[in-house]
Amino acid sequence: MKNRPALNPEEWFEQFWRSRNISKQLSDFVYVQMQEYTGLDFARVQPHDRLSEDLYIPAVCWFDWNFTFTEDFYQQFQVDLSDRFDPQNFGTVEELVFF
Repeated sequence: MKNRPALNPEEWFEQFWRSRNISKQLSDFVYVQMQEYTGLDFARVQPHDRLSEDLYIPAVCWFDWNFTFTEDFYQQFQVDLSDRFDPQNFGTVEELVFF
């Protein structure tokens, strides 16, 4: 990942998500919140990156990050994901965003 260019939130959205009909608001949420939860430089993360094998999310996050994610998501979008959000169901960043 170190060899990849660092993209700001606008560039990350334009390069990876606009053409996939993902809203800027959702793209920004994932970019900012996942960086906060993981401490990873999300400026270099790409949709095909695997959450466990490439980003080591289970190793770098607190075990309850998914609860914080669903709470923050509710605060931002007024949508409750708590009954259906299971990070083990997502293999890649793209799968997480599409969920």
